[in-house]
Amino acid sequence: MNQSVNVQQDQLQELRHAWTELKQQDPHLRIRNAAEQLNVSEMELLLTQEAGRVVRLDVPMGKLMQALESLGPVMTLARNDQMVHETKGRVENFKVMAEGKMGLCLGAIDLRTFLTHWHHGFAVSEAQSEGGDRLSIQIFSASGDAIFKIYAIDATDRSAWQALIQQHQAAEQRPVLQLQARASLQRKADPAFGWAALEADWALLKDVHDFHDLLKKHNVDRRSALDHISERWAVRLQPDSLEKVLQRSAETATPIMAFVGNPGIVQIYTGPVKKLLRTGPWFNVLDPTFNLHANTEQLESVWHVVRPSEDGDITSLECFNQQGELVLTLFGERKPGKPELESWRARMAELERL
Repeated sequence: MNQSVNVQQDQLQELRHAWTELKQQDPHLRIRNAAEQLNVSEMELLLTQEAGRVVRLDVPMGKLMQALESLGPVMTLARNDQMVHETKGRVENFKVMAEGKMGLCLGAIDLRTFLTHWHHGFAVSEAQSEGGDRLSIQIFSASGDAIFKIYAIDATDRSAWQALIQQHQAAEQRPVLQLQARASLQRKADPAFGWAALEADWALLKDVHDFHDLLKKHNVDRRSALDHISERWAVRLQPDSLEKVLQRSAETATPIMAFVGNPGIVQIYTGPVKKLLRTGPWFNVLDPTFNLHANTEQLESVWHVVRPSEDGDITSLECFNQQGELVLTLFGERKPGKPELESWRARMAELERL
């Protein structure tokens, strides 16, 4: 059922007042967490800000992504409730596919986008206590959830940024918006052909990219599949396994691939990790071109997963939240046609099963 979001001034003032009170209680409270406490979407809370600081954009999302190339280096952020994934670099050669439904970007910024989930775009200017305003472009789903954010950094071309915003600024800045209810994962733990058939097809996989089609064929969700597949293919690990594998990868200079996403995007980092830091429930990678923030206290389970391929077995570490959603996947760095790094297999072999 749709929920009408009316952004008239009286409603904006009420919501803005509630957010101001929350920030007075906790000056470091982030907008996503404030929205959760106020039982509204992040987009609704963003729209309480003055129109000059939150500019609604009107442009096809694939075209917007292609226009980012003119900005030079930026920071891109993709996240879900448990993981925040940030990379720095140029958004180059963004390709729109499947009649505008999907997009692909390779390079320093490595993205797989599912553009049917991209419904609202805004250019945001946040005042900071020191220095100039923090500039971002923020993309939201039909339910008002943040999908993807692009931030200006020191090396970004600010003139090109402003030109892009001016070119694509919507004529109507505050229309009444219809927000859809947030969809939750539908668990499917009764495979169409039985668990033995799933295992037989799993053993015949030739490419890790075929795994989604395998689950779809058997009408089973990923988390349930791991529960029932044999230990040849999946083993549940100790809760601290994510932290341990990152620490050992840093110590041994083992390059990784880190995938984080939500229904609208998957962002990938490939390379080494070096600076690691625990801050309360968050375990962090804090490197110059890659940051990962993992709320390990909100993980339901961590798994050692193996899938066969034409290049040999491919090993991953997979993290799930309480809803059974995949929130982070780690691989060893690899290219198609090449076998998996032995150093990555060694890192995974060091982890303890639950």
